[in-house]
Amino acid sequence: MYMTARVVENRPLARGNFVLRLALPDDGEALSQALPGQFVMLRGEWGRDPLLPRAFSILRLSDGGCEILVKAIGRGTRLLQLALEGAPMTVLGPLGQPFPPPQPGRVDLLVAGGVGLAPLLWLAEKYRDGAYHLLYGARSADDLVLLDDIAATGCKLTLTTEDGARGVRGRVTDAMTTIEAARVLTCGPNAMMRAVVDLARKHDVPCLVSVEGEMACGIGVCLGCALPLTDGTRPFAYACVDGPVFDAAKVVIP
Repeated sequence: MYMTARVVENRPLARGNFVLRLALPDDGEALSQALPGQFVMLRGEWGRDPLLPRAFSILRLSDGGCEILVKAIGRGTRLLQLALEGAPMTVLGPLGQPFPPPQPGRVDLLVAGGVGLAPLLWLAEKYRDGAYHLLYGARSADDLVLLDDIAATGCKLTLTTEDGARGVRGRVTDAMTTIEAARVLTCGPNAMMRAVVDLARKHDVPCLVSVEGEMACGIGVCLGCALPLTDGTRPFAYACVDGPVFDAAKVVIP
């Protein structure tokens, strides 16, 4: 359902990243039931340009609201970056299918890049029982965000930077020389996820992907987020209603 939220905090991070903390109205109870991997459609009151809302994974639920990790890369996200405390935001959610919870006694490998960190960090926060090993990659140390939040989860962490300034030098997939995990769960740029899927397949480990992409409606009406399926059930799935979390063996990542 659509609702009007208010910006409680707009916390700047490094390199154009920021966290929006939103307070929800009294009728926003549905969003309080969201799970890691689900997303919202978010739009500020900025007139007709841009016209459409933007899809964002939920970073976490907070008291009476939620938090969203955003990176300013286009007009819509740059307008969100300028949002002041008290600014109204139209929110639709929670939407999509979440990541599954951890399996008792087994460890999952989380592989994150960019703002794809959001749903995986929330997983690690929600299930603080040693169920996860997080690989988090960025171009440089300045692009790594929310490290204190990650540390607070207690999960095992491996950092990678392409310039070698922190953690393992190289891309996040360079840290996947072995995969000692029950499953691989990944979210980030499509090229990164394709490489993660290839490595998981090579090691015969099941892999789940959270597909990031542009969406116009978030509810399966516009059909703009179609992804080819490979399991023979039907030609396409839609990221907004069938995903964004998919079994990597059944879908083609763009």
